[in-house]
Amino acid sequence: MKKISFILISALLLMSVAAFAFASDETEAVRDRIKDVLFEYKDAYNLRDFDAVKALYTSDALIMSFPCNSKEELFFDKFSEDLPRCSSYWVNQAFKLRLFKITSFELSGKKCTARVLWDYRDNSERGKFTPTFEFVLDGNQWKIAKEVYGRNPS
Repeated sequence: MKKISFILISALLLMSVAAFAFASDETEAVRDRIKDVLFEYKDAYNLRDFDAVKALYTSDALIMSFPCNSKEELFFDKFSEDLPRCSSYWVNQAFKLRLFKITSFELSGKKCTARVLWDYRDNSERGKFTPTFEFVLDGNQWKIAKEVYGRNPS
């Protein structure tokens, strides 16, 4: 009886370790895909490529305190409308996104949240800002559903 209990407990322990390892691998794989999206984000903004910028967002995305001297919540339609105006601000200020680091990451099914520490430079300074992105899996692509600047919204 002790042998059967030992084998049963060992099997359960092995299964739980395997499940944890699988979940960890899945989280890391998604985190890598999110990093790819953030690199696309950086490149699209730095190139002022409006179509590439828009393609990163869901059609119902919400952008709060978008880095264009705006403090209001913008839904995707208004955000898309404002991109040319923002681009002139970025050009005038020589605004460029630089390196980033994901400081927190949480995956929940087809949604994930990433807090990012991002370096930038412009005519007057180098600095950092800390957006929080909510991503959703849209088909086989991760897209930005919400972008919030400032304090961590959670």
